[in-house]
Amino acid sequence: MAFSNDIRFSFLYIDLYSMGRAWVYPESIIPYNMLRYIVKGEAEFCINDKTIKVKENQIVYIPKESRMSCRAISDVFKFFSLRFTTSVIYQGYDILGKVYGIPRILENKGEDSYFKQIYKWFHTEQRAKKCFIRGNLNLLIGSLSMRSESNILQKKLKIENEKYDIERIRQREMKLHNQIDPRIRIVADYIILHPTEKYTPEKMSKMAGLSKQRFSSLFKKNMGKTPMQYIREIRLSMAAKMLLMKNENINDIAYIVGYEDTNYFIREFKSSFGLTPNQYRKAGRDV
Repeated sequence: MAFSNDIRFSFLYIDLYSMGRAWVYPESIIPYNMLRYIVKGEAEFCINDKTIKVKENQIVYIPKESRMSCRAISDVFKFFSLRFTTSVIYQGYDILGKVYGIPRILENKGEDSYFKQIYKWFHTEQRAKKCFIRGNLNLLIGSLSMRSESNILQKKLKIENEKYDIERIRQREMKLHNQIDPRIRIVADYIILHPTEKYTPEKMSKMAGLSKQRFSSLFKKNMGKTPMQYIREIRLSMAAKMLLMKNENINDIAYIVGYEDTNYFIREFKSSFGLTPNQYRKAGRDV
């Protein structure tokens, strides 16, 4: 399975801002990925010491851990600010730039509709709001990726077909400094990269170099859920993206994401999203 297909996006927040010429966003380290769609006006962004000027109808991409400042240079500066994370965390690694080929600035070619849909659903109280937010976020990133001159499919970057085994993940984790126990992160990242494999308590605890009981306890403490709940979440999120972006039938999608029993997959999906897979696909495409 291609590496880019295993990356999951998690929505955090969106809002629409309208600022005057005096507005300044002080230099900060951005702890998440950010996309800003400029509705009206102009501004100067400084991203990692590089200054760029943006104007109406452009989209700005700011990767996680960038140093960014911004100031308005027009009387009115109005923009959407969308914040999200990726499921694969690489320190100093620009996932959307390197894997999806998304540059810092793009002209809007219809992607504003995704910003508006995400904003609309974020500010409603309907039960299905998360479904539509996730779907439109995936479509937005997919659309930006398809238009990029440095798209991974065009340049055939080596990372697309690289196999990420346990040892490579272990070596990477030695360099990271985060709050999650590296033994748990090894397993969590491996599951994200290989969601359809069969997982047992024995297999996962062996990956982490822990006893089954210690692994289960430590995983829940670090990740906030049991290993099987985590695997279920990854697989169902993968299925939700496929339902909106691909035309495979439900049986095939269930099998692709690791479910041998389609009826069980449908029950699990409805329990998580509040809709059956077919209802989710229809609702998402009707938006």
